[in-house]
Amino acid sequence: MSSEAVHVPNRRAMLSNIPEEHRMTDDSRFEWLWMQRVIVVQNIYMKTDNARDKLACSLVLAAAWSANLGSIEMLLRRLEGGAVPDSVVLDGDSLPI
Repeated sequence: MSSEAVHVPNRRAMLSNIPEEHRMTDDSRFEWLWMQRVIVVQNIYMKTDNARDKLACSLVLAAAWSANLGSIEMLLRRLEGGAVPDSVVLDGDSLPI
């Protein structure tokens, strides 16, 4: 076996911050983080110097790792725009999207 370094193509450096275009609002941060792998969220949490990014990461990690129902509910409400009671849906003429 050779001691040469092996080049792995298409391997990208792991992000350490949320991209600027996803930092417009806290909701855009949550939405972007929700679509990432947990390891990416964890890396951003450990390396970012942005307090809002760290806070958003901590909520996503709490929801993903500890199955904390409060964190999951809060995150999903932010992503989905909140729950709508059945009575509101039945009284309306269309379903909310």
